[in-house]
Amino acid sequence: MSFPNSASRIQIYLTSHILILITNFLFFSGCSVTKIFQEIPPSPLAISGINYIYVESFKGEQSILFNKILTHEINEQAFFEYLSMYPEVSKKFKIFSEAYNETAILNVEVTRYVVKDIEEIRPQKQIILVEEKIIKKNPSGPSTFARKFNFVEKPYSERAIHRTLDLEISFKISNITKDKTLYTKKENVSFKHSYFGEEKILLIPDSSDEMARLAQLLIQKFLDRTYPEQKERVIELEKGTNPVPWTLGLLDFGHPRIVRSNHFAIGERYDLALKGWNYVLFEPRTFPESEKYVFTDEVFIRLKKAGLPNKTLKSLFGLHGKSFDQTEINIVLLGMISNQNFGKYSKIIKSHSLSTENINRINLASAHYNLGTVYQIRNELELADYHFAQANAYDPNEKYSFAWTNLKHLKGNYNPLEDKMRHSIKSAGKLVPPDGALLNPKK
Repeated sequence: MSFPNSASRIQIYLTSHILILITNFLFFSGCSVTKIFQEIPPSPLAISGINYIYVESFKGEQSILFNKILTHEINEQAFFEYLSMYPEVSKKFKIFSEAYNETAILNVEVTRYVVKDIEEIRPQKQIILVEEKIIKKNPSGPSTFARKFNFVEKPYSERAIHRTLDLEISFKISNITKDKTLYTKKENVSFKHSYFGEEKILLIPDSSDEMARLAQLLIQKFLDRTYPEQKERVIELEKGTNPVPWTLGLLDFGHPRIVRSNHFAIGERYDLALKGWNYVLFEPRTFPESEKYVFTDEVFIRLKKAGLPNKTLKSLFGLHGKSFDQTEINIVLLGMISNQNFGKYSKIIKSHSLSTENINRINLASAHYNLGTVYQIRNELELADYHFAQANAYDPNEKYSFAWTNLKHLKGNYNPLEDKMRHSIKSAGKLVPPDGALLNPKK
């Protein structure tokens, strides 16, 4: 008698496991298209014939910590081996030790260590939408209520921290007898970022931890320059976002066009990848049936800041607290905006009331970042500079800021200690596109 019930359970069990397998397949197939493995030829400064390194001295600020990082990174290298004891230069050592001619002496010094946090209190104005209920007395019946909305500007002080980190380390490699210099160079790495508001400021990492991270990147750069064999660099692309509606945002395979273009980039079909990501920036918006237009306080404030006329705004106040789907929104707006102004203002209203506005900005930032990454691989640095700055403009992010800063160092025209607007990623995001770039998408 229990067979039908058992069969039903087995069917449900198999169906659920098949769904899990399909989901996992789609998830991992989406995640697997985010990395470019770039082969990098040896640097012209590479040192050949050296397999052992002894660190004779490490001087300067935080030298003890940085020396430990250096030791770790040397041990992580497949080519170099770290010597903890100084190799004695003697006749016996020369004759019996094969490592004699393969050993180098390394001297390191921290020549610049700057942590600069500048606090700024900036006067700001907060726009608030205030609702009033007005009683309308009716002599012949019960009183009624009318809704009235007003924009109120409240001044407030916003706290900001502008952090600049700059690290420079000098490296000198000589042969074991110290009579010949094999390599000498000062390596520099920097990071500059601004944090606005108390919530962001509370999450600022400790400056010493950040400097240790920069030191690790700088030491890796130094070892890459001296490494005499071809290396592989892993570059992580962005996949954008496109949450599956019925999963409440828990399942996200990324933006389909961005992921497809990532496939082309991983296969070194860069022209197709660039076309795909640029299409994301300029593609005609297609709205799914599930798209909603919501009219909250934040939406009205955005419309106010966008310069929508007060007369048009007042006519829209009747939509406050309501939402509409694709089939309803145009009909509703036609009833509230004159025909002559509909074409002018309806796009602005729909753009700012979209429930997926934040998702759109993430996808635009992802496409810009990927464009910058491939342009950097192709050594088209002006275009890479522009797209990294645009990515940060759409979605302010330390990853984008750091990519832009590193590119500035690569171009050789960046000094983070100069407080000039032309060195700010925020100001760079407002610059016109360089030659070779498509027009900047409308914001």
